[in-house]
Amino acid sequence: MKTAFLIPIVTLAGLALAVPTLTAARTPSAPVTPAKAVTYHVDPVHSAILFSTMHMNTARAYGRFNEFSGQFTLDTEKPEASKVAIAIKMESVDTANTGRDDHLRGPDFFDVKEFPSATFTSTKVERKGDKAWHVTGTLNLHGVKKEVVIPMEQTGEGKGRNGEVLIGFHGTFAIQRSDFGIKYGLGMLGDEVTLILSVEAAAK
Repeated sequence: MKTAFLIPIVTLAGLALAVPTLTAARTPSAPVTPAKAVTYHVDPVHSAILFSTMHMNTARAYGRFNEFSGQFTLDTEKPEASKVAIAIKMESVDTANTGRDDHLRGPDFFDVKEFPSATFTSTKVERKGDKAWHVTGTLNLHGVKKEVVIPMEQTGEGKGRNGEVLIGFHGTFAIQRSDFGIKYGLGMLGDEVTLILSVEAAAK
């Protein structure tokens, strides 16, 4: 093969001999190895976990959690082998109002002394389209475990400042807070809570 590439002018007879050799060299001798699963770690600085619920049946009130961590293993060749795990520090709740945040941390709502964290652990991951995924798992909130399904959209891929592989996802789902034993103020405050996840993660 080297001779065929290096000689600038070849005879027709030489080409006739070289073509079968090149064709044979390009034929793979073994099956192509599928892409391996990649593990990503959530970047909390460039990610967000938000929530909202109705106030007095009038307008939506919003808040966020400022401290959380997580990782997920994404297997594009075998999506069902993918896994997701997220942990939220409940004390980090932030609604831009100190008094309200203190109330949310107390026993009427999150009771962060008794239940300092909320977790989500996947039990099933399904690919629903080119950029669409459904992640089913167990949400452990306020000491209660419930199954939830989170539709996630893959929003993009890129490279970090140090060349690391980045990937992004966005998802929205709803829970009934009373299902998790958080019943204070029902009627004044909505039972249905919408959670919004915007995740940027880097491969490690």
